[in-house]
Amino acid sequence: MRCHNCNVTNLTTPPEETHKRQPTYLNCKGCGAIHLTYTPLPHQEQFHQTEQKQNTDGTLKTQIIGVFGGYGSAKSRATLQEIFLRALNNPNGTGLLTAPTLLQLKRTTIKTFLNEIVPQPLIKSYNKSEGELQLENGFTFYLIPSDDEEKLRSLNAGLVHIEEASGISRSIYDQILTRMRDHQTIDKLVVVCSNPDMGWIRDVFYNNTPRKNPKHPEHQNYNPNITTYIWRSHQNPFLPKDFIDNISKGKPEWWKKRYIDGSFEHAEGMVYPSVSKAIIPTQQVNDKWERAVALDHGLRNPTALLIAAIDEQKGEVHIFREYYKANTLVPDHAQNIKATLEECKVTAGNTRFMVIDPSAKNKTDPINGKSVQSLYQEYGLYFQPANNNIEAGILKVNAYIEKGKLKIHDTCPNLIRELQGYRFPDLEMDSQEKNLKENPIKANDHAADALRYLLMRLPDDPENLKTSSHNPPNRYIIDEDGEETDQKRDFLSYI
Repeated sequence: MRCHNCNVTNLTTPPEETHKRQPTYLNCKGCGAIHLTYTPLPHQEQFHQTEQKQNTDGTLKTQIIGVFGGYGSAKSRATLQEIFLRALNNPNGTGLLTAPTLLQLKRTTIKTFLNEIVPQPLIKSYNKSEGELQLENGFTFYLIPSDDEEKLRSLNAGLVHIEEASGISRSIYDQILTRMRDHQTIDKLVVVCSNPDMGWIRDVFYNNTPRKNPKHPEHQNYNPNITTYIWRSHQNPFLPKDFIDNISKGKPEWWKKRYIDGSFEHAEGMVYPSVSKAIIPTQQVNDKWERAVALDHGLRNPTALLIAAIDEQKGEVHIFREYYKANTLVPDHAQNIKATLEECKVTAGNTRFMVIDPSAKNKTDPINGKSVQSLYQEYGLYFQPANNNIEAGILKVNAYIEKGKLKIHDTCPNLIRELQGYRFPDLEMDSQEKNLKENPIKANDHAADALRYLLMRLPDDPENLKTSSHNPPNRYIIDEDGEETDQKRDFLSYI
């Protein structure tokens, strides 16, 4: 092949590249040009062509690109190539290559970068002990594992590549964003590369796309500078023919969906593996449908309230509104909840029940020392203790999902996020443990708990919702000892 620069001399493979199946670069002995051999696949080309947007002063905005996918989908090859090409265009700039640990950084990022990306003649120096690599144009890469927070805090960068991002914390990612200050780099870029994960990368990247819709309940959190790509292993035609079959053999379906297809909807040990089937775009609920309300109260943790509307014609439960707020006392919660209930047409005549976490009678408000349940009563909100049987509640929620009788409107983003991330403790693939733990990991489950409380008060068979009575039963006030008093009062007397 003739040199594209001088168009006279044939290109040759440099000696240090002859042992490679595909050389990183070719040389022109006539004019000295270096020709990179990288040719992107169609899905990689789309990534390289990501639109760059401008600030009002004409400068380029910092791009944040997430690339997620199955094993062998060529994520690292494409993303590191883009980082290198931008380094060539930004002399004397500064970049960061990072991974969760030093071992991962060496075995993945550095190995790929040196063996498959950067031509040796373009490397001016490489100090392994200091983790510093400088190109001939003066651009310097710092190779720092993300568990070395002290070094990350002292760095300013213009290009960042985060490998195996699911293994680092959200706080590290946020900290890296604060270090994007290198004035020598014109077209700044942060690349986040990982297999799909149900943690922070799902919320920051995968969930950012639907937030673009102005009607989305979290539209105010939409970040237009973020672009997300999801690649399947099958998109890489250069994998060994038996690669996917070999790594998939004996693996459960969730593993194949996640690590081959790049799905964010599947994860190990999901409590509600089919929850995506229950999520629907928000729609108008009939004012005449019965309402049901469930509350999980938190002090420092969020207080989560769910409002459901019951479609008696189809036997469906629509969770169409949530209230979700942390670090707030009962008086403020009560005021906000009352306004929410009124807006959602929750009245004494159409409400089947209002339930609360049964531990609310034991929890005390830090200001006046009264139980949370009794304090809500003082503000005119009369909740009954819910059934908090975790195992039975999980089975019931799953049953409603599988039967297509639970509809969760996308106006409940916190409930959706919690349900999608709600998991049992992880097991190794070769685990021989026979008695699996039945209780999920107790974290980020406040709205998920409220959903259990709500469905536990409904019939096991959703078909029975079609014949429900419209006459709400009388409710009783619960005293400080958790006992019903003989004084009856409308549980929605404030309306």
